[in-house]
Amino acid sequence: MLDIAGYKNYLYEEELSASTIEAYIYSITKFATMFDEVTKSNVILYKQWLTQNFKPKTVNLRLTGIMRYCDYKEIPMKIKNIKEPKLTHFENVITPEQYDKLIAGLEADNNERWLVHIKLLARTGMRVNEANRVKKCDLLRGYVTMNAKAHMRTILFPKSLVDDISHYLDKLEDNDTVMQSARGGPITDRGISEALKKFAIKYDIPKEVMHPHSFRHFFAIEFIKRKNDIALLADLLGHGSVNVTQIYLRQSQEQQKRAIDEAVDW
Repeated sequence: MLDIAGYKNYLYEEELSASTIEAYIYSITKFATMFDEVTKSNVILYKQWLTQNFKPKTVNLRLTGIMRYCDYKEIPMKIKNIKEPKLTHFENVITPEQYDKLIAGLEADNNERWLVHIKLLARTGMRVNEANRVKKCDLLRGYVTMNAKAHMRTILFPKSLVDDISHYLDKLEDNDTVMQSARGGPITDRGISEALKKFAIKYDIPKEVMHPHSFRHFFAIEFIKRKNDIALLADLLGHGSVNVTQIYLRQSQEQQKRAIDEAVDW
C-alpha cells in the first residue's frame, strides 16, 4: 500500500505550490489504483498507459509526481520523460471578442467576484498559483514581489485594473487575498477550471479557450499588439529568456493557413 498521506506531507514540507502538490498527489493516487507498489516495471507500464491516453506534457507531469514519490521513499528509480513537441504558436487562446462576451455575461449576472478574478488574470498575465497569493495591499501598492518557479519576480498591476476593481477591494482587509472561493478560502487552479467550464456553457464560448492559462496567453498577445517590446513582455511574464516569449510574435496555425490561402495564387 502506498503512503499517500505521508507523501503529501513531504511535498508540503518541500514548500511546493498547492497546485503542484495537488497534481503530484493525483498522479500517485491514480498509480495506486493500478499497482500495489512502485517498481521499475510498474512505472514503465504506468508510463505506457499515460502515453496512450494523454498528451506528452501531462505524461511528464504525472511521471514527475511518481519520481518525487520515489525521492520521498528513497526508491532508486530512473524513467525517461516523453519528448514534447516544440511549440511554434499558441492555439485555444480566448479572443478579444470572446473575452468581451465573458465580461459582459458576468456583468449582466452581477458576478463581481468572478469579474475580478478574470480581470486580474487577463490584465497581468499571472499564473493562477501567483494570482491566488495576491493581496489587496499588493494591488494598492501597484506591485508584488514573490517566489515563482524557483526565482523571485516582481508582478506589476496596471492602474486601470486597480481603479476598475476598487469597489470590490473596498470590501477586503489589506491582507486579504483578492482571489477567493465562494466561502472566502483560497481558490485553486482546479476551482477556476471548473468555473470556466460552466461559464463556457452559460455564455456560449468555446470550451477549448476557457482554461486558466488562456488568460496569460491573452495578456501576452494583446500586450505585444499594443507595445512591441518583447524584452519587457518577457520581464512581465517572468520568463527567464526572451526566446520563450518570442512565441507570442508568431501567428496561430489558423492565421498561418489563412495567410497561405491568400498568398498562394499561382
